Amino acid sequence: MGLQRQLALLAMNATPLPGKTNFLEELGIATPVPPVPGSIGAVAHEPFLAFNTKRMFDLLVAFTIGDFPSGAGCSDYFNPRSPWYNVFYGAYGVRSYKRDGSPWGFKSDGRPDVDEMLEVPRLDYNFLTAGELGCPASRMCFEVKEVTQGREGAWHFADVACVIPSGLHRVEDAQAPDLTYYAVFGVPEEDYLAGGRESYEPVPMRGRMYWRPVAERLTLVWGGLCPDTAAGQGLMRAILDAMTPVYAGR
Repeated sequence: MGLQRQLALLAMNATPLPGKTNFLEELGIATPVPPVPGSIGAVAHEPFLAFNTKRMFDLLVAFTIGDFPSGAGCSDYFNPRSPWYNVFYGAYGVRSYKRDGSPWGFKSDGRPDVDEMLEVPRLDYNFLTAGELGCPASRMCFEVKEVTQGREGAWHFADVACVIPSGLHRVEDAQAPDLTYYAVFGVPEEDYLAGGRESYEPVPMRGRMYWRPVAERLTLVWGGLCPDTAAGQGLMRAILDAMTPVYAGR
């Protein structure tokens, strides 16, 4: 096992960091993230509070990422030749502070609000991931291209095609990155940027998110987003096949 992979496992298993709490766990709400082939085998639990993000919700992100290939100093999250490129999957807990008291992702009359729900991955991919890896505001490009809504049992869902800013970058292009993120993802391999690739390039992705209220003002979300390629969508199906039995009956 490489040292960088060991560091990533330790960093993910050490979350939440001291001084932070998993508000879902405190309420007895589990967020299991089952492994699929190619995942690293650890799950991180990161809380982001409204006073820091300046959004009207607290966010808990439970996620895993692609493994570290043999000899590589970073996760396949940074590998543009891998179906794991820019992939993390798992669950969100969203604690709403909307004035009407409704849970995030729902209108005051209880109808699902997919546009509001999509504010969560927009924040996550633009600011909490690429941004923390040093992506400048000019490269934050999360954009929804297509959305199809539906319902399965108690869960509302949305199939989403979108463009995100990649986390892949040259270290010299990073603007004040959070160095703790390199402990989880590793440092991008230089050859991953060969062929004229730009740091934080826009990447077409496609995935599915499920959500439902689970307590007062609290929404549970699960799913994933993968590259809009044949291999990426094969991984997306594997992720849903693993997660559906764990969440569908809840």
